[in-house]
Amino acid sequence: MTEFTLHEIVPGVQYASGGVCNRGIIADQGDVLVIDTGISVAEGTALREAADKLHTHGSLIAFNTHPHLDHVFGNEVFRDSAIIAHEGVRENLVTTGAQTLAGLSKNPQMAERIGPIQLTPPTVTFDNTLTIHVGAIEVHFLYFGIAHSPSDSVAWLPQSRTLFTGDLLFNALVPATPPGGSINNWIQALEKLEQLGAEHVISGHGPSEPPTALGNMRTWFELLRTRVNGAIKDGLDRDATIARVTAEMQAASPRASQERYPMVIGGAFDQYSQA
Repeated sequence: MTEFTLHEIVPGVQYASGGVCNRGIIADQGDVLVIDTGISVAEGTALREAADKLHTHGSLIAFNTHPHLDHVFGNEVFRDSAIIAHEGVRENLVTTGAQTLAGLSKNPQMAERIGPIQLTPPTVTFDNTLTIHVGAIEVHFLYFGIAHSPSDSVAWLPQSRTLFTGDLLFNALVPATPPGGSINNWIQALEKLEQLGAEHVISGHGPSEPPTALGNMRTWFELLRTRVNGAIKDGLDRDATIARVTAEMQAASPRASQERYPMVIGGAFDQYSQA
């Protein structure tokens, strides 16, 4: 069993730390909503057991913020429940999920960590927004387009002003920027999230931080964009840009997971050199 820790944000709203990503459990009047299901059946099972203790009657629902494996591979454990996501998440898993699993099987360490998976796409999809009620707790699912992933959404609880960002926010870490995202759109998404006026913000990865973390992430990306465009203007190639901007970013705004810099800066170079 995968161990994790539940932290209460406000009554009825908790987040789970200790897995690959942060997840959420919202429960009221017997209804339960789980936000992201983890990277494996083991992570999903631990989360499901915690949810089942709160699910006395009514609905049990799972929500996927985006299609990356560490947020959706636990879906199998919730296949008897509604699994909600933006339509792009379902499309991504249906069209590329099997290929992703095949690629992971070639990595013994990842294959062992994830274990056997029955790919389980979302069963309920939405376009731009969807509102549900978990007991008396109102939850808005808001779509922000292509940013960290090909399809990013958040869960917004206006009554308690609580925001579950998925991977639109990485706290204290260099963010992962896998192919299929857009740094410019990510910056715009963070600007819109700041405008919500959240009082509690749960990131996809990293420790708990105050809502100012949204602005910190946005300014980090704005600095990255400026530095990469400066290197391109100076005529640096991709490798030289990675080397220079890595040093500049770590000096100006240090974060953990520095091994991600080549992927992040290289991806930014590819985006902006073609603009």
